[in-house]
Amino acid sequence: MYNSILNNTVEQGKRAVNIERSHYNVITNNEVSNQRFGIYVTASEGNKISENKANMNSNHGIVLENCNNTRLENNTVNANGGSGVHIVYSNGNTLIGNAADSNVGYGISLTDSGNSSIENNTAVNSTRAILLLRSGESTVLNNLASNSAFGIRISSGMNSNISGNEVSNNNNSGISLLNSVNCTVSENVLSNNTIGVDLELSNNTVVVNNSLKEGGRGISLRDSSYNLVSNNTALNNRYGMYIMRSQWNTLFNNTVSTSVNHGIVLANSTDNTFTNNTFNSNGGHGAYLTNSSVNTFENNIASGNSRGIYLISSSGNKILNNKVLDNREYAVLLSYCTDNNVSGNEASNSGRGIHLSTSQNNVISRNIIAMNSVSGIFMSSTSNGNTVFDNYLNNVVNSDIKGGSEGNVLNVTKTAGTNIVGGPFIGGNFWAKPDGSGFSQTATDADGDGIADAAYKLPGNNYSDFLPLVNGSEPKQSVKPQVNLNTTSTEITGTETTANETDKAEANKMENQTEVSKSENETEVNMSETNTTNLSDDSKTNTGTDETKDAE
Repeated sequence: MYNSILNNTVEQGKRAVNIERSHYNVITNNEVSNQRFGIYVTASEGNKISENKANMNSNHGIVLENCNNTRLENNTVNANGGSGVHIVYSNGNTLIGNAADSNVGYGISLTDSGNSSIENNTAVNSTRAILLLRSGESTVLNNLASNSAFGIRISSGMNSNISGNEVSNNNNSGISLLNSVNCTVSENVLSNNTIGVDLELSNNTVVVNNSLKEGGRGISLRDSSYNLVSNNTALNNRYGMYIMRSQWNTLFNNTVSTSVNHGIVLANSTDNTFTNNTFNSNGGHGAYLTNSSVNTFENNIASGNSRGIYLISSSGNKILNNKVLDNREYAVLLSYCTDNNVSGNEASNSGRGIHLSTSQNNVISRNIIAMNSVSGIFMSSTSNGNTVFDNYLNNVVNSDIKGGSEGNVLNVTKTAGTNIVGGPFIGGNFWAKPDGSGFSQTATDADGDGIADAAYKLPGNNYSDFLPLVNGSEPKQSVKPQVNLNTTSTEITGTETTANETDKAEANKMENQTEVSKSENETEVNMSETNTTNLSDDSKTNTGTDETKDAE
């Protein structure tokens, strides 16, 4: 006890510094290399290990086994055959200011070692940069983790905080949580990772105020529930956010922009809520739902995308009070969808406003559908039983309902209540045109009830709105762009096969794409038999503890 090991240089051997059952020692400024292990401490507490260089050892640079309350500070652990720092069955340790570069295993790894603080370390160019396996109640703060397979990985952990880290250029995940609960991932800067923040089989976690850019997927949730994803910014990723087989998650106030493909993808997921998010200027869709049900999208902004909000093979979703503006092809698109509620949205200044392709029994109500260059509402010949009422339409072509469709209705029973243009009754829709010649702008209303005296027969089909709205004041629009009435869009054709067969193929492709996890069942702790050891017997190798890993 209370010994000091200072200023030594040791080369070639098994363990340059070996401490067992000895407490409160100081190990400082030693240089140990070409050993099996550089510094090895067992069953000891309260030691301080600082300013050492443990490089180019065949296994781990520094090992703690059954050691509590140890402080590792400003050590250099590079080019070791195992991990730079390897800690097992040790609690309450502090790692601060250490540098781990080019280790074959992990830069820093903790297994069954909770209540630890990992702060201001650099872990780069390793197979895994920082790992906490079954090491809960820990803090990972202000570290640099880059150029590895995983940057920071929490596996089977709980109540840990990952904050303020810089995580970049990792070819799998930047920050990865597997089978973990009640963690917080906040204020991290992540760039050029295959996945920025990845939650798999992880619940009740908060992902907040992170910056994610120039990666494959900014944030990914798989088989995860009851998580809050809030106030994150995802820029220039392939996908901004990707959620698969997950439920009861809340995404609030995130900004997802300039993704190569889609802003957010929701696949095979239920009961998720998306509120006050912005999906803008993405190369594909702002928000894309496939095979997903009973989700709510409310008060979001989707602008400048190819398609604003796109649902395929999805049912029972609520698309409410969103601003879906300035999208190149469609504002809101439903394909092979049933029983969805699209209400209170502004679907304007796009190619088509609201488009239904092979979709049944959906409700389209109280939307502002204006200044779209091709059509306001489109229904394919295989879209049946939809209800469209109390919408404000102001387009050159307000409706394009194909022959062969059945059971669609354009009004509900006249009911007292304020309609979308301020009239006293709810019934049908307000049919306007930018030049003021729309039916609702010119129809008579002798009794002043806000309902036209005659039905409105839609051009080109057998459908009528029997209670078309008139009078009132036009609803306030976010954008009222000028429309060239002599031009039509060259981006979208009038054929109903648009957004049908090609979209079905896209959905199938996304369902069948290779996933990042499920396929690999290696041991997480042991990179190979030659790189690990039984910490109680130097002559034997340790089989370690299995953990499912990701491979994409």
